[in-house]
Amino acid sequence: MKPITPIFLALALSACVAEAPERQVAAPVNSPLYSEFEEHDESSSFYGPFVAATLAHHDDNYAKAAGYYLDALNSDPDSQFVADRAFFQLLYAGRTDDAARVAVDILQKPDAPDDDLIQMMYVLEAYKRQDWSGVRTRLAASKNTGFGFLVSPILEAWSYAAEGNRADAMAALEPLLSDPRLSGIGDEHRAYILDHLGAFDDAKAAFLKLANAERPTSFQPLVAYAYMLYRNGYKADARAFLGEQTQRFNKNGFLMREGMRITSGYEPTQDTSTPRGAAGAVFYGLGTEFAQGQSPQAGVVYLRVASYMMPEVAETYIMLGGLLEKLNVPGAAASAYAAVPQLSPLRELADLKRIGALRAAGDMAAAETMVRAGLRDNPADYTLLVTLADMLREKELFDEAAVRYGQAIDQIRQPNTQDWFVFFARGVCYERLDKWDKAEADLITALRLNPGEASVLNYLGYSWIDRGKNVDRAKDMIRQAVEQRPDDGFVIDSLGWVHYLTGNYSEAVVELEKAVKLEPNDPTINHHLGDAYWRVGRKIEARFQWRHALDNDPSEKERPELLQKLDLGLPDLS
Repeated sequence: MKPITPIFLALALSACVAEAPERQVAAPVNSPLYSEFEEHDESSSFYGPFVAATLAHHDDNYAKAAGYYLDALNSDPDSQFVADRAFFQLLYAGRTDDAARVAVDILQKPDAPDDDLIQMMYVLEAYKRQDWSGVRTRLAASKNTGFGFLVSPILEAWSYAAEGNRADAMAALEPLLSDPRLSGIGDEHRAYILDHLGAFDDAKAAFLKLANAERPTSFQPLVAYAYMLYRNGYKADARAFLGEQTQRFNKNGFLMREGMRITSGYEPTQDTSTPRGAAGAVFYGLGTEFAQGQSPQAGVVYLRVASYMMPEVAETYIMLGGLLEKLNVPGAAASAYAAVPQLSPLRELADLKRIGALRAAGDMAAAETMVRAGLRDNPADYTLLVTLADMLREKELFDEAAVRYGQAIDQIRQPNTQDWFVFFARGVCYERLDKWDKAEADLITALRLNPGEASVLNYLGYSWIDRGKNVDRAKDMIRQAVEQRPDDGFVIDSLGWVHYLTGNYSEAVVELEKAVKLEPNDPTINHHLGDAYWRVGRKIEARFQWRHALDNDPSEKERPELLQKLDLGLPDLS
């Protein structure tokens, strides 16, 4: 979608997102709230879950934190402090129905906190139940803060529209329509409401006003107008309008995708002709903008609210998962991807993203289970085959990994640049299996497909040097790799080892010391530096590096070599 009016976003951020997850911390000892904990300290049913929730929050495990806070709240329903924290963690973790229920409980008690986000969910709880008079009652009870000023007119207008009351719906939008900063949003919802009410001609005029603007505030009204035309039997007009707008905006992907859905007889991703869809689109738009900007936590909150209003919209979970990965909480991202509806066209993409998130979270068993299940259904799926092969290679199961890479390579009709990695990875497996002829062939293929790739230049060059083959060419290749990756300890180790194997021990020490600084705990690099130190007469330092290599889990091949060197040193050069 096109960006929403910046002033709307700025006001929304300051009004509605009160640093949701960061607020979830235990009360300090000198806080007036601390006595509340002391009163319940004797009851492990309250204090235990609260402490567990606090620890889970600090570990960025929002799902666990939400569950523990809810357990603590169930043990002590009157604790306003815990209720507040339970609400934010439930919302942030995606338990939006529970968050809405807690919001209702909080605001129905005396001395309820004046928090815009809690008030928003309180109103939306009634909105989702289609309790339109209840929506207006709750809106009236909320103060005219940022939330009330920005979102209240939209929700109030739709509450009237849902009852067929056009006059009051338009009157409710007036605060937005009369504000130059927010009139674009008001005009959008005016068009959506007229469409919902079946006022075709008026809705058409409202949509065309938006479409004819020099810079539409959003692409969503263009899609909504095309959908209205298509629904009402003007299919050719819908296609023509979509074609015109797609060309106008340089074949915009969103317009093309939504146009294909509509002209194939499906609803658009977000159907803004309904009260729930229109409200959900507001929060989805806010979440998208914040996700792409400098307020990722706000993006998570708004996307969670969007998923509460539109749980069937797969794009919300895809966007949310990507944002949570960006925030380095891959476990939460995996849960977001898992929420994509099973019948969604985006389910396959969501599964692939979920596998990646599970791997990033360290849950390799779950990731591998998903990959193998996918291959049972689609045994020739290239992406799944490569993913499984990568996981097997990481576990050093090189035989099976090589087989899986081979199955993926069988799906390639004509290898090109983007296929270099699968040949490189299979070559690595073959090299580790001491099948050098096969390894060399794959590595050379990878280099031919992507001649400047540092990983291939380094690995093949190192392997040649180690075997005394193509020494001059290998040196040049490794130097190229170092030029590309001057801060990569493993690549610099290769250059140092080239100097060592060719008898340039002083130069080897210089490069290997750089490599050790970059990768201080890699046993092979420590091993190499120890050898270089020995050759330049720095024997105490050599033994130190060999011991350090032994302490860092060397391979079964390296361990006996290191023990022998510690005992006897290196043999004299003949």
